[in-house]
Amino acid sequence: MKKEEYNFLKVLTILLVVLGHSTYYVITTNFGGINYQYYINNNHSLIVIRGLNVLTEIIYYFHMPLFMAISGAFFRIQVEKNKWQSLFTLFKNKYRRLLIPFLVFTILYTLPVKYISNYFEQTSILNAILGQLFLFGNTHLWYLFALFIIFMIAYFVLRRDTGVGMLLFLFVLHLISYKINVPLIKSSFQFLFYFAIGFKFEQKREVYNHLLNHTKKFVYFLLIGFVLFIFMNLGIKRYSIILSKVLVEILAVYGSLVTYTIAYYLTINTKWMNTRIYQLILVNGLGIYIFSDTLNYLILKWGFIVAEDLMITPHGIILMVIFRFLVTLILSLVITLAFKKLFPKYKWLVN
Repeated sequence: MKKEEYNFLKVLTILLVVLGHSTYYVITTNFGGINYQYYINNNHSLIVIRGLNVLTEIIYYFHMPLFMAISGAFFRIQVEKNKWQSLFTLFKNKYRRLLIPFLVFTILYTLPVKYISNYFEQTSILNAILGQLFLFGNTHLWYLFALFIIFMIAYFVLRRDTGVGMLLFLFVLHLISYKINVPLIKSSFQFLFYFAIGFKFEQKREVYNHLLNHTKKFVYFLLIGFVLFIFMNLGIKRYSIILSKVLVEILAVYGSLVTYTIAYYLTINTKWMNTRIYQLILVNGLGIYIFSDTLNYLILKWGFIVAEDLMITPHGIILMVIFRFLVTLILSLVITLAFKKLFPKYKWLVN
């Protein structure tokens, strides 16, 4: 049975990722970064920046937990079909589909593009390489490495009959991850819980779909509750870090459910699924993820070279977000299609 709502969910999540990566003006780490906000001293522009920061924060509440949950849901489907008969089979598949793309595109794409974008201007080449390969610096490809580790752990801990007890254990690991300072381990422990949530959700997916079909009030409560929790967290985080963290954990699951619900209702309208752009994003989602984020640094660099005065105005900042979203989405799609065309033997790297 085709689970079309998952396909629509993947498309929505890819769009959220691209949007979430299109809003920042500043990213600073000990292993590289940018700070174009330094040039902004107009109060109205700073208000726009703060508004965009709130938008980004809301997206980040749930978009990566949702990504992991989708992977967990598909893992359950594969487990139920007895696809992974041995750890070696799973290792070989995920090493090829996750670790190799992580290494190849970090070395041949992310590092060079960030370098010419002046991302590593304040750090050494050695730090730049270590930061990107070992996740010390800001790199969006951490997801591929973390997911590989998660699959290896999931092979041992997630079964058809996985219950609440295991979910609680993984939630404890999730909480412990906040105290881990080794990025290669931290990200895997942090998101394994959401992977397991997706794994468990697939077991109850039809029940949830039935609820959506027959209890419309539930949808209203879901949406209203999500908005209320957002405002609660935005208002309380300056006063209580612990309570804010609790709300963020709730919002991760809440936001994922809201996005799934939207995807489910959109699948009822088959016109969306038959559009060319939908199919292109669905089939090329990994490539879009790999290539889109890094393009932002190039766009920001050349934007400030060509039109710095516009870039620091309120309207210019908003226009730049829209421009970055559209250009990084379209250009990353074009790069993905070109890669498949030029290197057909290696198209599995972006599939």
